[in-house]
Amino acid sequence: GSGNTRMVRHCVEHVNSYDIAIIAWSHFARIEMADENGFYDLWPGGGTLPHKAYSQWRWEIIDYFSRHHNDDYLYRQYLLNIVLIQNFFKANNKPYLMLDSFGNHQVNNRTASENKDLLDQIDGRFYVGWPVDTMMEWTYGCKQGVGGHFLDDGHGKVAEKIYQRLEQLNWLS
Repeated sequence: GSGNTRMVRHCVEHVNSYDIAIIAWSHFARIEMADENGFYDLWPGGGTLPHKAYSQWRWEIIDYFSRHHNDDYLYRQYLLNIVLIQNFFKANNKPYLMLDSFGNHQVNNRTASENKDLLDQIDGRFYVGWPVDTMMEWTYGCKQGVGGHFLDDGHGKVAEKIYQRLEQLNWLS
């Protein structure tokens, strides 16, 4: 439950803290910011996020970002994060899997030619469901909790998809 830039930061800072990285990318427009009170996420329409109460001006920034952002730019930044962290893991000989929490690639013809340069660099062998299957499809019809997040049954379905890919890659032995 965080921004994609936070996930990138965490992976780089803690690359030697785990044996395998499994990244479930968030919505392409969800990014991390920071101020003197710590880190928080910006997400267009994310006015209900609890961290806005920690600093009065955060609401102003979230509101401004929600009204004045460019989805195409944010989507390309998201793709850059995927390519960069994928290459970072490969350079550090760290096994990784990626998956998508939302339908990031299914909106507004995002796989069109203007993004081909980045899309072609993504190694689908290590991206579960690439490019169209996401946790949304895998957990459709599962019980939901607070904020529409899936519960135990949904977590089991996502875990099964990850497990299947780990088996395909022969990483379970």
